[in-house]
Amino acid sequence: MTSKTFIKRLNSSITVEGQNLINEFFVTFSRFECALKAAGFANGDNNKVSPNWGKFTASIRESFDNEPRPEILITAIECLSNHPPRVQNYENDQLGWRERPFQPNEPLINKLSLSIRDVRNNLFHGGKFNGNYQEDVSRNFILLKHSIEILNHWLKLSPIVRQKFLEPIA
Repeated sequence: MTSKTFIKRLNSSITVEGQNLINEFFVTFSRFECALKAAGFANGDNNKVSPNWGKFTASIRESFDNEPRPEILITAIECLSNHPPRVQNYENDQLGWRERPFQPNEPLINKLSLSIRDVRNNLFHGGKFNGNYQEDVSRNFILLKHSIEILNHWLKLSPIVRQKFLEPIA
């Protein structure tokens, strides 16, 4: 099976809305990480660089915790907080899913950051699509949608990351 064959099969099992949402999430998440690095929220050396999510969330935490939140953001936060994505594991020679443990007293913004990255990892690395991708019943759809909402809100809280996010692509 080639990649085009797989993509054709995947697209035939997912609604157009689902396909668009997957695309929006991947583009948003990828661009967000690119913007984090360009804005100085990065770890690395001359061999490798990665986004520093912890430094970023610390930079917007006070605003995030104290500014009024629109209802759509409250819903997104509640969803990811109360029903975070699971993480894939390998136990007894089988793939499975487990709850992500959070540290006691972990700030909400840190939990959300980890959850959004888990959504990305599960979509990219895990077998999240099995032909049952429907907006009204799919937890995957809901997690993607809410993750995008939170990332967009975080862009509003960080002018430098928003600037880098919106820069033209050369």
